[in-house]
Amino acid sequence: MNIKIDQLPAVLTSFAYREEYFPELDGMIARVRKHHPQWWLVTGKGPVPDCECPTLRVESPAGEFHWSLPVSFHLDGTENDWLRIVWMKAWWVAQVWHQFGNVAGVHTNRVVWMDADARLNGPLDILLEPEKEIVAGPWATLDDHILTGLVVFQGAKGGFLESLIDRWAAKCLNYITDPPPPSPLWQWGEGDQEVLTTVLKAESNSGAFTLCKLDYDKYFGEPDYKTGKSKAGALVDQWMMNEKMRYPRDRDRNWPPPEQARHKSSSF
Repeated sequence: MNIKIDQLPAVLTSFAYREEYFPELDGMIARVRKHHPQWWLVTGKGPVPDCECPTLRVESPAGEFHWSLPVSFHLDGTENDWLRIVWMKAWWVAQVWHQFGNVAGVHTNRVVWMDADARLNGPLDILLEPEKEIVAGPWATLDDHILTGLVVFQGAKGGFLESLIDRWAAKCLNYITDPPPPSPLWQWGEGDQEVLTTVLKAESNSGAFTLCKLDYDKYFGEPDYKTGKSKAGALVDQWMMNEKMRYPRDRDRNWPPPEQARHKSSSF
């Protein structure tokens, strides 16, 4: 039987790596607490200074921790900063899955990743079969890949989804130390969502999991970059901090709009 995700226990997670993302993460957390007050929140901020490897301060219902990436890099002010940080996402999700995924006290883990610059306009209404191995996320049909601004992972502890997440994490960690050449489509390089797409497609005929392709306009509400207005009807607004943070030449861009300007009345 399908159940809306807001009626199920879950861990929602994200991190902010670079100070410019800190207020973004705070704004996202406030919306999640409003619409999903029962969910666990596991979030991180970094880099923690004077650490040999990239390290984040973790906040969770179980207390505060420091998590250090098992590979090293240093922010150097180039486009490589953005790429290495997005590749960290898979490692972070794996950490949360293994350490906090089983909040319900049963055999099923349920982890929701949401980018720090995302904003909920109402409770998430994704339908899930609670015992199944599932990946759910908005899908860019034109480019045929998953978008990881919002992605849900559900599965048994020690099950197929766990191995899939671990493979995603391992490949992204390898890219941090040995980046692939830029692809023809993604001129800035293959990010975490392209890596996840590759992992998912490799298992598409296995029958081991269900892939739920969520509606792009509803769950990945990309704003109007000229007016700063959010997309009408979007349950999840994605404010695309990469437009400011991906390329060094854009770092002074006045984007995204102020937090108050991002609030909108919603029918959700």
